[in-house]
Amino acid sequence: VGYTMTLFRDNPMGLALDSVYAPYLDELRRKGRRLLEVGMLADRRQSASRSIGALFNMMRWAIHYALQTDLTDIVIGVHPRHAQFYIRCYGFEKFAPPTSYALVRDNPVVLLRLPLLEGLAKDVLPRGLADACDNPLPGNAFSHRFAFEPEQLHGSLIAAFLKARYGIDQALTAGPVAPAACHPSSAVCARNFG
Repeated sequence: VGYTMTLFRDNPMGLALDSVYAPYLDELRRKGRRLLEVGMLADRRQSASRSIGALFNMMRWAIHYALQTDLTDIVIGVHPRHAQFYIRCYGFEKFAPPTSYALVRDNPVVLLRLPLLEGLAKDVLPRGLADACDNPLPGNAFSHRFAFEPEQLHGSLIAAFLKARYGIDQALTAGPVAPAACHPSSAVCARNFG
């Protein structure tokens, strides 16, 4: 494996970034925004020029996942020296000041936010969003991923893990992800992904 990325849908447990940015993320939630955290970025290659294509491909999947599952915002915590890349290439905006983050050995992190539909509505798209528009995924690309009904989890290792690690009863877990065609009423989705 050369490059990894993990997507975290907002849920009753919150997101990993809540440990340092809860007030900022709660502000978005109060406004009805539906969040996707992109995290656990790792690349075994030492050369940035060799990994940029992998990052663009992985971010394309994250963008399409957010659109197909009716999420409104992608949030990411990055080292401040990498923030400009995400701002320039994807249209992320700085959403909170830098702070230290225990999950990355107390290194600095800055919270970035991409309001997805607003970003896609711009006349000129940043390179990364344009790449996602130019390389769509099939509508069913995510139809069966992580789609567990609570009754399917009952008595499973997943349920035991959630209970032991987080004190979460499987009844609180989300039902299956229903693939949607973005926001059906959105001209942005129709224009860029329809």
